[in-house]
Amino acid sequence: MSVPRADYLPSHNRGIPVPKEPTTIGGHLRKRRLQLKILQPEAARRLGVSTVSLSRWECDKVLPTTPHYARIVTYLGYNPFQKAKK
Repeated sequence: MSVPRADYLPSHNRGIPVPKEPTTIGGHLRKRRLQLKILQPEAARRLGVSTVSLSRWECDKVLPTTPHYARIVTYLGYNPFQKAKK
C-alpha cells in the first residue's frame, strides 16, 4: 500500500510525530496547527504571540501563561486546561 506523504504529514513537519491524542498543551497546539495546514508564523499571529513563543509551547519547553489561555481555547475550539472528569 502506498499513500502520498502529503496526505498525512505536511512537508514542513520535519519528522516530528503529530500526536493523535495529545496529552500536553504543546501537543494540542501542534495538532491543531497541522489540522489547519498553517505554518507557525500564521498560528502565532492568530494567537497574538511571537513565533518563538509558539515554537517553545509546541515543544513543551515553556508553558503558556494564564493571560494566553482564552486565546488558546478559542484557537483550539476546546479547553485543554481542564482536567478530564472521570
